[in-house]
Amino acid sequence: MKPNNRDNLDLDRIVADILSGMSLKERALIAHMDEKSLPYLQYAFDVYISRNIGDDPETGGEIMKRVWQTLQETHRIRIVRESATP
Repeated sequence: MKPNNRDNLDLDRIVADILSGMSLKERALIAHMDEKSLPYLQYAFDVYISRNIGDDPETGGEIMKRVWQTLQETHRIRIVRESATP
């Protein structure tokens, strides 16, 4: 299923809604998960999807992946090294 621009905007809004409801701890935990672990989150996203936009496992998977990708970019802890010059 290839979403059109309207669908992309709707999914972006849904992802933003989900992220706004998460605590910092939840965001960091998901950000540090590897992609192979994502199916373990599927149930939570399926519940959200069924309550808000109907039953569609493919959409739930897409939303879950977008949430994870966003958190990978924004909430991963990275080592920052100080420069060697004083």
